[in-house]
Amino acid sequence: MNKVSIIMPCYNSQKYISQSIDSVLNQTHQNFELLICDDSSTDKSLDIIKDYQSKDSRVQLFLNKYDKGAPGARNTCLDEVSGDFVCFLDSDDLWLEDRLEKHIAFMIKNDVSFSYSYNNVINEAGEFICQYMSPDKVDAKKMRFANFIHCSTAIYNFHVVGHIHQPNIKKRNDFALWLKILNSKNVSTATCFKEVTSSYRANSYGLSSNRLDAAKYYYKCLVEFNNCSRLSAFIFLIWYIGLVLVKKKWPHAYNYIICRLY
Repeated sequence: MNKVSIIMPCYNSQKYISQSIDSVLNQTHQNFELLICDDSSTDKSLDIIKDYQSKDSRVQLFLNKYDKGAPGARNTCLDEVSGDFVCFLDSDDLWLEDRLEKHIAFMIKNDVSFSYSYNNVINEAGEFICQYMSPDKVDAKKMRFANFIHCSTAIYNFHVVGHIHQPNIKKRNDFALWLKILNSKNVSTATCFKEVTSSYRANSYGLSSNRLDAAKYYYKCLVEFNNCSRLSAFIFLIWYIGLVLVKKKWPHAYNYIICRLY
């Protein structure tokens, strides 16, 4: 059974992190290491993680050794990876219990090195809001239109992709990592596992709540990590903003567009 390294950054996540950790421990695929990096939390997150660590040796706690923020926390964990596959779970998101088993089986059967899936969106109370689909395949060119890979659905073969750090930018850092991978010499395409594997928790307090600022970092990613000129990056930014508006207001229309046009 392939070993999976699960990367979880944590900052002041006491409200949800137990649910996130439990969704890992309850996986039907049990050969994993859960690498959690605390990014100087001021609440009880650290105590919660230590309690899990004392009960299950697969739960490993690290303190961020890089610049503060999610990229530093994830990179701290990436330095400790020992698994065959690497995936990510934010400390307020959830996985379905067969997420690893089914997704890894799909990748092995189809010889896929980098993959992602559909995901549900839930509110802060854990109630279902909507479901988002993704294109069958993406490459660096297709990713100019939008970040089609949600972080908590991504998984890649560590032996193929290798050790790639997440760029240290404030927002859209996961997008930047996917672009680095897709522009690397080892992987040029990511393939969708067309099932829901995770639930993303939409919140009013996270960094993603500032859409204008997020658009600025989207543009930055296209220029710095996807070889776009400033003019082409601006054009793709306009398309991206329109697609985001559709995604937020009309999820079913968004899914139709994604499945038909991409």
